[in-house]
Amino acid sequence: MKQMKSVRSIQDLYIDQLRDLHSMTSQVALSLPKLGATAANEELRTLILMHGDETDHQRAIVMEIFARRGEDPGSDRCKAVAGLIEGGDKHLANATVPPIRDLMMIAHCLRIEHYEIAAYEITARLAERLGLDAEAQILSELLSEQDRMAVGLLELESRIFVAAGDDGEANLGDSDPKQ
Repeated sequence: MKQMKSVRSIQDLYIDQLRDLHSMTSQVALSLPKLGATAANEELRTLILMHGDETDHQRAIVMEIFARRGEDPGSDRCKAVAGLIEGGDKHLANATVPPIRDLMMIAHCLRIEHYEIAAYEITARLAERLGLDAEAQILSELLSEQDRMAVGLLELESRIFVAAGDDGEANLGDSDPKQ
């Protein structure tokens, strides 16, 4: 197994976090097209697929930061995102009612979004503290894209929950052992 590079300074930590962003965006970009294709709700499908394109763009921007710095993004795999994707996919495989599946998909996507939000936020803050103002600004803009996605998912959750109506209630009722 390849050993990770030593992190001995704030600069090293910043590069380490950029590497995590690179791995994270690579994995998320690969997972979103398949995920979006399985959404029953057209708005959810569109939102997920659009975010896939956004994530591809974010990955390219992170690569530009590496190129400008003369750094290599490395090949370390972000195990946290890999686990979130794998775990969410397993749960989704068990959801057979379309609106319930879409609600579960939103939960799955939100978990990933919040990891992405945390990753962009700390990396942008490190860039700012290191005086890398241009990089801090770029990373803050990418953070804003993640925030917008999370808000969009929550807005859709409300509409899909209401639209689930009796199907959602029936499935919730089916799990009640008293009935």
